[in-house]
Amino acid sequence: MKALEGIRVIDMARYISGPYCAELLGDMGAEVIKVESPQGENIRSYEPGIDGESFYYIVMNRNKKGMTLKYRSEEAKEVLTRLFRTADVIIQNFKPGTLEKMGFGWEKIHEINPRAILVSISGYGQTGPMAGYPGFDFILQALGGLMSLTGPADGEPYLCGTFLIDYMTAAYASFAVTTALWAREKTGKGQHVELSLINTAISMLVDAVPEALLLNKTRLRTGNLDKNAAPVGCFRAKDDYVFIIASQQNHWEALVKHMGREELLTDPRFLTNNDRFQHYSEVNACVQEWAETKDRQDIVDELNALGIPSAPVLTVSDFVRLPQIAHNRQILQVPYKPLGTVPVQGFPIDMSDTPPQLTYGAPALGEHNEELYRELGFDEETIRKFREKKII
Repeated sequence: MKALEGIRVIDMARYISGPYCAELLGDMGAEVIKVESPQGENIRSYEPGIDGESFYYIVMNRNKKGMTLKYRSEEAKEVLTRLFRTADVIIQNFKPGTLEKMGFGWEKIHEINPRAILVSISGYGQTGPMAGYPGFDFILQALGGLMSLTGPADGEPYLCGTFLIDYMTAAYASFAVTTALWAREKTGKGQHVELSLINTAISMLVDAVPEALLLNKTRLRTGNLDKNAAPVGCFRAKDDYVFIIASQQNHWEALVKHMGREELLTDPRFLTNNDRFQHYSEVNACVQEWAETKDRQDIVDELNALGIPSAPVLTVSDFVRLPQIAHNRQILQVPYKPLGTVPVQGFPIDMSDTPPQLTYGAPALGEHNEELYRELGFDEETIRKFREKKII
């Protein structure tokens, strides 16, 4: 049994947040239909990849069927009308107002299919003074304060190493969809769900919001330091970097004894976490002096045995090869016709009775056109004419 079996999702979205939301729903058993232009979405050409096949596309589009449609054609309106009638969920991240110009605003979709749930993802919201601005993850990391918090205290602001806001927006969107589906069970009606990257960005600031608005304080970059605890940081071992968190009193005391520096227990600078934080440079220097005499893995093994949180700072190549990753089944071999199989990220959740499952790999461009157009009631002659006119 699949948790979302029987739910049909129409994925009209591009890039990351929308397609990734649809993929998460597909992982849980929803039938996801990805609709692309006949040329394919831009992300198909992005590096990295192999033989012109983009890994970005492959990792964002598993568990989907694929069909193509030229949106700016006279025939598209009839195709979409039929498709929307079959939908439980429609996901789109066009520029605000685009879907309305296509003739499918929320009111029209609700008229066509009162049970359909429309998910609209944008950079800044569907309305408001910034609604028309183009919005991408890195732009919102900059605007949303996240870059101002990332990087060395005395250096330039840094981007996060991945598309954090896009992925979180996708997670919020999938949560919103399942909530709307449950609400529909009670009301019998679908609803319009709106998400934006700017809303996701502020949601991730959490306690920095009241700090700014009530205390009028601007949080600053602290590099690899914690904002209120010590010792915490990235330390250089003999061979590479290790990250250690020993701010809790029991962890600090265990670390000091393990380092053979019991005199630090009575040092007035380090008696409590607050004391240590006020003297973070000195306390971290003590840890660094010890760490640089040892191999990284020895530090990790010894500290974890004592219950002190620590980890090697790994590259992605090292991380994906960890035995725990294999144990957790976090690498999936996903079929993709042009390449055979491709290793991709696994399912981030597990469930005892209705676990996520791999049903399809990412579809080749228009792979399921024949099947889906026939299901929508178009005969072979009409489908042939669509192809001739490059509508599909």
